[in-house]
Amino acid sequence: MKVMLLTPPGKTTERWPPLGLLYVAANIKKLRKDSVKVVDAFCLNLDRPAVLDIIKKERPDFIGISTSTHTFLESMEVLREASIILPDAKLALGGYHATFAAEQILRTYPFVDYILKGEAEYSMPGLLDCIEAGREPDDVKGISYMRGDAYISNPPALIENLDELPFPDRSLLDDAKYGYIFHGIPLTFGKFTTLNTSRGCPYHCTYCSCASFSMRRLRYRSAENVVQELEMLYREGYRTAVIVDDNFTHDTKRVEKICDLIREKGIRMKLSCEGRVNKAPPELLKKMKGAGFDVIFFGAESASPHVLEYYNKRATPEQTVEAVKNAKAAGMIAITSFILGAPVESGEDMQKTADMIASMRPHAVEVNILDVLIGTRLWENMEKEGKIKPDDWKTNHRIYEFTDNGFSREMPLASWSF
Repeated sequence: MKVMLLTPPGKTTERWPPLGLLYVAANIKKLRKDSVKVVDAFCLNLDRPAVLDIIKKERPDFIGISTSTHTFLESMEVLREASIILPDAKLALGGYHATFAAEQILRTYPFVDYILKGEAEYSMPGLLDCIEAGREPDDVKGISYMRGDAYISNPPALIENLDELPFPDRSLLDDAKYGYIFHGIPLTFGKFTTLNTSRGCPYHCTYCSCASFSMRRLRYRSAENVVQELEMLYREGYRTAVIVDDNFTHDTKRVEKICDLIREKGIRMKLSCEGRVNKAPPELLKKMKGAGFDVIFFGAESASPHVLEYYNKRATPEQTVEAVKNAKAAGMIAITSFILGAPVESGEDMQKTADMIASMRPHAVEVNILDVLIGTRLWENMEKEGKIKPDDWKTNHRIYEFTDNGFSREMPLASWSF
């Protein structure tokens, strides 16, 4: 079969490779004999007509798109038009948004044949086996589809042994120049890629869907397996990589072993990662710096304990201050992110966050307005309160659309005093 895996059309300066699709593509090639093409429309800044031109030219038998809530409607338009261009092709959707809205999507958009819920490295080849054999995928984990008016839903797929997966097939990428440019300033240098060393999250923050997607099960690749991939990337000329794990520093002993192996193998790359503030002891950060970890990102969210409690963050402002101090002492670039708009948050709480930023002086700060996304506890709470409208699941929403605590889109951040 001719298989095409797509990211939705879009425009971005944060060009990170579509790691999930590259994992899926690699496992399809391992288990089957399909022709697989990956089109990273998002990072290539392709518009919809350009993507449809590629579909017309390639004429795949199967098209799969990985979508987020932010890109969902554009993904649907691509699949709608693809169904007209190639009426015999099978069309599928995967990713977080598809996982949490599978039944709504299948009932609303009849041109979508299948939803892949959860991790698709094995469910995708299994689905292709069924399509090729002309039978329904009723025994393939993670697959949802319609049988007449009946919604058929197999449980989401999770992979236990991550070491058994082949490395992402980066040879399938088009000519996108991957990296991150912020307001014209390049923030990554040399040949760049991303890396995934674990999956899942044992926490359950109210604003995040990762815990639900992974069923709160954190699974690790072994340190040896991770460094084998880093060694391969280094040989291929990669010099910068971002580790995209939600909880890279959660198992400190594993991180220490990864660092030891990096130095033992003579791998000299600039590495970035995300760490939890309660899992960032000074000895670990010093070892990470010595192994090439130059940048660490901490999700701080707020300086107010009651706001952190609302988010179920399970961390304290004091731990954030200590983590940033330790990272700076180790010689790392410390980046912190904060969220504004919790229903329990006041203007005084926001000023307290500004004061905290000013006092601890991280190297960079990211401030976001609280999103309300399907698949999160926050979404569930808003549903229970009757604030979610029938079509709200199709798009991203900001918290000020559902609350009346005096905050709006025009919230005066400029009035913060530092």
